[in-house]
This record gives sequence, structure tokens and C-alpha cells, in this order.
Amino acid sequence: MIDSGQMALTELAEHCQLADELSNHIVYRLLLGYSFLACFIATPAQIYFFVKICLKFHCQGNIKFLLNVYFLVSLLFSLISACAFGWRNIVTQFATDCNLLIHRYFFTAYHLPSLFLMTLQMLIPVGFSIERYVALKNAGSYEHRKTRLGPVLAAILAAVDSLCMLFLFSDEPFQGPFISLILVPPASAAHFNIYCAILLLIQIGNLVVNVILLKKQKIQPSVHNLSYRYEMEEFKDATNFILFVSFWHIVFAGSYVIGGSLARLVGPMVFDKMVHYTAARAMFCAMPTYNVFIVFAAMWKLKKIDQRKKGRMEKDIELNTVGNAGIENYNKVSKMLVNFG
Repeated sequence: MIDSGQMALTELAEHCQLADELSNHIVYRLLLGYSFLACFIATPAQIYFFVKICLKFHCQGNIKFLLNVYFLVSLLFSLISACAFGWRNIVTQFATDCNLLIHRYFFTAYHLPSLFLMTLQMLIPVGFSIERYVALKNAGSYEHRKTRLGPVLAAILAAVDSLCMLFLFSDEPFQGPFISLILVPPASAAHFNIYCAILLLIQIGNLVVNVILLKKQKIQPSVHNLSYRYEMEEFKDATNFILFVSFWHIVFAGSYVIGGSLARLVGPMVFDKMVHYTAARAMFCAMPTYNVFIVFAAMWKLKKIDQRKKGRMEKDIELNTVGNAGIENYNKVSKMLVNFG
């Protein structure tokens, strides 16, 4: 009769063998290296983007705060992922067998914060939609409101995501052994996949809401007040930028959710060896790729918006160029332009 101690040793030996086979799996090794490289490139690019561009956005304070939180969360995710994947790439180069297993404390220290940051970034667009709705409903006076709604929405969304994560992992013992930084432990995997699917549907709903708000903005009654026109133009440009970011986040996050779900559900029927099935589940390229892509795509989009603003200023706005009125109008138009430092 086999006692529990022998069973534990047998299970450990199986995990050690699987970890060794996984570290020698060529596709897994290549994609692990790619994930590190993507996060490594994304981190300095996101630092530059956040410091030089995000913090200098010329838009209403509430949407500026939410955008800053969104890109800061993306930056933090890239930073800790670059460190974790860098360490994992080094380990797979020199360690073998049981030395490849990840200690439960290290796994927990990376796994939970990274999942929280990833899911929070999927939840923040809810704040975008709420803020854009309030901005449109209060058009004409919203520009001068204090920055309160943005921080409140960010705090509520972070709290909601924290509570959801606590609930999802409340029954997870985190005992290990762990062979990958990415694989969600068995007791929580199904619930976490459902949560990610719900967040993806919420993101799609937010995208639709922002499209509707943009269409409503276009049919607003024509007002000749210069400040109102500036505010409507700012609303349109900020919403267009949010739509652009949200669309690409849905594409990459959708790839992660759908790909992970397919690997988990269909993998056992497709792969004849456990190492191939584990490698398919452990591939994590969509979100690191997004964090690299979105920095350069966002800078391109902001430059296009800036060019359109300059074109509108030249074609549609006649500035009073004399005296104090000229100075005031010039300053108002200048604030519409994105500062790229």
C-alpha cells in the first residue's frame, strides 16, 4: 500500500520531469524569450510615454487622470513581467529537473500582482465610459470642473478588481509545485478564465458605449460659443483616442482569453504529450505584445489628432488677433494641441 508520503514524492518527481521537459521545449523557450524581450522593450518606452506625454495631456482633468492610471498600470505590468521573465529565462538556461520548479513565495509575489494589474487594465475602460457620459451631459461647463470624478472612478474600479481577485483566489492554497509563472493554479483557473471572459465582454460593451457617445456628440445642437465648441472638439478627440486604445486592447486581450481557453479545453484532445499541452497553456505573448504595440500606436494616434487640430484651427477658427481677446483666443486654441515635449 502506497502512503501519502510516497505519493507526494511521486507527484514531485513527475513535476520535476515535466519542468525539465518544458525548459527544453523549443517553442516554449522561444516564446518565453520573446515575452521577456517584449516586456524589456516596453518598459523604457512606456516610461518615456508616461512621463513625456501622458502627464502632459491637454484635456479635462478627469479623463487625463484615468488615462494616466491606465498607462501607469500598463507600465507596472511590463516592469514586473520583464523582471520575472528575465529571471525565468536565466533559470531555464542553467537549472535542471527540480531546480526548475518555482518557489511558492516567488510565484505568489509575481502571479497575484501581475494578474491584478492585467485585469485592472481591462476594467479601467468602464471609467472611460462613465466619465465620457458625464462630460457629454455637462457640455459647456465640464471643462472647468475639478478633478474628482476620475480619482473616484479609479479607486472604485481598483477596489472592485481587488475584491474579485480575493474572491477568485480565496480557496487557492498556493502549495505548488509550480512550473510556470503564467499558469493559474488548478483550484482558481476555471473561475479566473470566466472572470477574464466577463471583463472582455465588458470591454466590448464599453467600446459600443463610446461609439454611441461619439455619435451623440456629432448631433449636438450647433452653438457658436467658442468655449463650448472647444469643449466639444476636446470631447471628440479624447473619445477617439479612447476608442483607439480600447479597440486594440480588446484585440490583444481577446487573443489572450480565447487562446488560453482553447488551450485549456481543446489541448488534451490535440496534444498527445503533457509537455506540449503545458507549453500551449504557458504561452503568454498577447499582453506583452500589446504593451509594446500600444505605446508606439498611441504616440502615432496622438500625433494624428494633433495634426487634425491644427488643420481645424487653420480652416474653421478665425482668431481675433488684436489685444487681450486675441491673446485669450490664442491660448485657448494652443491648449487643444498635444504637447510632445
